[in-house]
Amino acid sequence: MTAPEERRPEVRSVARALDILGAFSAAHPRMQLSELADAVGLPRPSTRRLAVTLIDRGFLRQDPDGSYLLGARLLELGSQVAETSSIGLRTRAVADELSRMTGETVLVAEADWSSLSLLIVGKRQSKHPAAATSPLGHRMMITSGCMAKAVLSGLPPEGVAAIVPQLRLTARTARTIVNPGQLTTDVEASRARGYAIQSGEFLAGMAGVAVPVHESGRVVGTVAVLGAALRYPRSRLDQTGQLIRQVLGRQRPA
Repeated sequence: MTAPEERRPEVRSVARALDILGAFSAAHPRMQLSELADAVGLPRPSTRRLAVTLIDRGFLRQDPDGSYLLGARLLELGSQVAETSSIGLRTRAVADELSRMTGETVLVAEADWSSLSLLIVGKRQSKHPAAATSPLGHRMMITSGCMAKAVLSGLPPEGVAAIVPQLRLTARTARTIVNPGQLTTDVEASRARGYAIQSGEFLAGMAGVAVPVHESGRVVGTVAVLGAALRYPRSRLDQTGQLIRQVLGRQRPA
């Protein structure tokens, strides 16, 4: 075994500023000063001084009621993440072609194995009215659903066995897989067929199919096609899974 990596010293003011930005989420998109201070564990005066600096730099903004929100500068930087993501660049033409051929929502997600999460780095909108899907820049934990099962299926069985017990399997719908053994079985079936499918597991009324993307032998993410479950019975999910594999296969391997 190797020795644990030594923790590098951090600049306290930078760390605190990043903690402030990290306190915002979909569940907490805006916060008053007291809420923000409590979230980061700092005194209100310190929090306010950091917030003023972040506002000046465009990373935060403040509404007339005094609440703080994330600033537009983050949106600019976020677009650069998507533009420079390795998997985003590699699958740009793939996403365009799948969008044209299916008319459905196409998502590209980058896997972060250190946090067991997926980051949406590419999206093509559906031509059909559909339920809301994850926006560009959204980060979600690897749990169930076709995208999570796809990246897990790209791992060897021993890798899945090591990771699945670490996942926080919480129910999003009545069909969400919350049993580790059932998830492992589904991942094994996904590996065998070459793509992962789901119907109503992640969002009620939505179905999808996803294929893992590899670079230099590593699973780096996934490409998925999502549509209304009424338009996607099992037979069409299988057809779309094969289509994603074909379109990805035409790209030069990394």
